[in-house]
Amino acid sequence: MSDEKSIQDRPGEISFFDFVPLARENVAEMLPYIPGKPILEVQEEYGLGKVIKLSSNECPFDLPTSLGDAVAKAAWGGNRYPDALCRRLRGKVAKNLGVGEENLIFANGAEEGIRLIAQVFLNQGDKAIIPTPIFDAYNVATRLMGAVPICLPLKKYRIDLEGILLACEQNSDVKLVWLCSPSNPTGDVLKKQELDSFLARLPQNIMVVLDEAYAEFVTDDQAARTEDYLEKDPRVIGLRTFSKAYGLAGFRVGYLVAHPGVINLVNNVKLPFNVNSSALIAAEYMLDEKEFARKHVNLVVAERQFMGAELCKRGFEVPESQASFLFVKLPRNLKKNGVDIFKLLLPKGFIVRPGTAFGVPEYFRMSLGVREDNLGFLRELDKILA
Repeated sequence: MSDEKSIQDRPGEISFFDFVPLARENVAEMLPYIPGKPILEVQEEYGLGKVIKLSSNECPFDLPTSLGDAVAKAAWGGNRYPDALCRRLRGKVAKNLGVGEENLIFANGAEEGIRLIAQVFLNQGDKAIIPTPIFDAYNVATRLMGAVPICLPLKKYRIDLEGILLACEQNSDVKLVWLCSPSNPTGDVLKKQELDSFLARLPQNIMVVLDEAYAEFVTDDQAARTEDYLEKDPRVIGLRTFSKAYGLAGFRVGYLVAHPGVINLVNNVKLPFNVNSSALIAAEYMLDEKEFARKHVNLVVAERQFMGAELCKRGFEVPESQASFLFVKLPRNLKKNGVDIFKLLLPKGFIVRPGTAFGVPEYFRMSLGVREDNLGFLRELDKILA
């Protein structure tokens, strides 16, 4: 609350207490994650019925009603703890990816997986390299462990692997490199050939995290995949999630794909029942169902091409995306930034993510919705441009 000392009005009663000196180093200086503005909040604030949320890279489709029945049945077993090792789900994911069950461990969303990796590999004073702009969970996890983030700028919207290698040469205490493919917020992918070359030149004592939260949306057959490195380079740790293609953002199920040695270390520090029973049932159901994710992926692939072209026609700069979103740079002559666009679209029932969330105010990021919603977005955007 303040840096002043505690004040006791009466014996045993403390009216003020400064907790900051007792907190872990860096915690007081950290900023909390700011999620995309909730639909309900926008509805209440502006008196709207329909609101289209394009800010959090969520699935635009409602989940199958039959999933609700499966989850409801799981609730009857809620008096028992869930399977700590997620055995049934692990078996299905292993078969789906073509990897061994010993290569998988599950988390309460991929974000918990990020924290777990940091807990296992980062000590006080270690350094971790983070391309930027990028998802801020890597920076938070790094700093929470007392490690030092080295933030390196992207190069023409792409992660600069050569720049990372140079930073590793200049800093002998780098322990970890955070990579994201497709990268959030740009949507770019790392190619297998370039990642192979990068790993061959990277010092052997540095771990590499490859966050593939949007892997299912990738159509580039040259893109790097964690599965390619399980036998070839055990330093690579993959991250995946059920939040995006499978539409289970509200259930929080993510997982690590890695060498069994890494999996064993993560198992030493993870909470014993970190994925709840309903989430396990939901993930198993959606993995078996298949058609839902296929439909979602097909929609995204079509709409990112359509919307990218439409935005470029209007003078916006849009890098090619292999994810479920677009990263949009505003024209200079518009004299508006991402926050302005965000604020102007809110009363019209559209929520986007201003670039200030990533430290680049001249951008906004938008998820890809169904065609009707995307056309509605373009109509409102045209009014702003007029």
